[in-house]
Amino acid sequence: MDPQTTWDMLLRAWSRREWDDVLDLSQALLDWLGKGGFPPETNYPTELGSDWNVVVARAACEFALRRSRLVLDDPNGIPADVPFVLICTKCLHEGPESFATAMKQGWANIQYVPAGASENFLGLCCRCRNRD
Repeated sequence: MDPQTTWDMLLRAWSRREWDDVLDLSQALLDWLGKGGFPPETNYPTELGSDWNVVVARAACEFALRRSRLVLDDPNGIPADVPFVLICTKCLHEGPESFATAMKQGWANIQYVPAGASENFLGLCCRCRNRD
């Protein structure tokens, strides 16, 4: 196993919201580290040492593993431990404070987006949906 390649693939899968891959890659890296394997370089470009990299890689993998399971286990892909902040992808209209209310109001295509600047979810509001 190449832990650096696995780490890089994990970061790409997270940014693309490929939750099955996040789950698999996190588990693979945790297994590797659990067997005493050397860690990936987690903080580019600064070399902070193996101790730093092991702790950061383990913590990030544990977090990614839990979060991907929450997303995959929910039928709507909504992790329960994330504040619901919704923005329309077309008009940037801010949505309601809950998934259930958003669905009642006619929002569609709601997706968890962990890399959002201020929002955690993107969707299509009912006005923009009706325009399409």
